[in-house]
This record gives sequence, structure tokens and C-alpha cells, in this order.
Amino acid sequence: MENIIKSPIEKFPVQFNFSTDFLEGEIVSYEALTCINSATGVDSSASIIDSSAIDSPDVSVVLKGGTEGDEHTIQCVITSNLGNIYQRDLLLRIATVVTDSFNKQPADRLLFDVNYSRRLEGGDAIASGAVLVTKESDGTDVSATIVALIETITPRVGVHVAAGSDGETYLLGVRGTTAAGYVYEKNVRMSVQEIP
Repeated sequence: MENIIKSPIEKFPVQFNFSTDFLEGEIVSYEALTCINSATGVDSSASIIDSSAIDSPDVSVVLKGGTEGDEHTIQCVITSNLGNIYQRDLLLRIATVVTDSFNKQPADRLLFDVNYSRRLEGGDAIASGAVLVTKESDGTDVSATIVALIETITPRVGVHVAAGSDGETYLLGVRGTTAAGYVYEKNVRMSVQEIP
């Protein structure tokens, strides 16, 4: 079973590939998807699966939403043109994962960028960027204070940061929305420390 982690804000496709199962000339005729919340056993398809499409030997499923900390088991069962039935499973964990960090002094103004080239689907491009900045000590949204400017030059989103309180840490959720409507997020921790 494959495992994927996504943040609650992200929306992107995953592929269930059946090419290794197929005989010569075999293709996907029908697909059936189920999505179950692993903790409750309740069908979570409406909150997790945005859409699906057959592009044999793949079934493409667009994932969306979710609640922080939840896990969902997604099962894709297909019937081929030869009447054979195949299955693939995916465990999806909804989590905000911090993948990078940096330090700055309160008066510093810095530029950093996030490169989404490894996540973009072929032919897609970053159309816009956004940043949500949360002060980690109390969870307040301080985006207007910290983010001075956002620049989007596909496949990158550039973020100019300023200010910040001495001794505080901030979580920056940098989001890139693509021309196809997918949303990717990278979470970066910024620590602010006055250095004499």
C-alpha cells in the first residue's frame, strides 16, 4: 500500500497505475473508488476525493481537503476490457509537515522562494501564490505583518518577509495554485532572534 501525506489546503492528483497487471491489449473499462476514514470507518469520499478520470492504464484521482491528523484509506478497483478485476490501495495522511526553516533578526527583510517543479503535472504551471503566517506561540494569523510581498514566477513562489517579534517562531504556509486549479503547499518555520 502506498502512503501519501498532504496538508488540509492541498488539492492535487494521484495516479493508480495498473500497467504491470495488464495483458497485451488490456485497458481500464470501469473504476470504483472508496475512501474510508481509518479511525471512524466512515465513508469520507465527499471530503477527500474531488474527481477521478480513466486514462488507461492509469486512474487519476484528485485529492482535496481533509482534517489535520486524519488518515484515509483509498481503494481503487478497476474492471478491464477483458473482465479482469484489479485493485490498488493508498493510505492518505492529512498533516502539516514543516520541511524547512530559517532564522532572522526582527529588522531583517529577506526573500526566499519555494520551487514546485517536482510536484507540477506535465504542462501545468504556478499561476498564483499565497502565504499564511501563523505565530506558533498562540496560533494567530500574522500574515499582514510578516509578508511584505509575494512574487510568482513559475515554477516558483517568492516570499519577501519582514518584521517579527524577538523570540517568536512563525509557521509560513506557502501555497502555489496552478493553472489547472491544483494547490500545493510547503511549510517553513521562521525563527526570529535579536542578535546583539
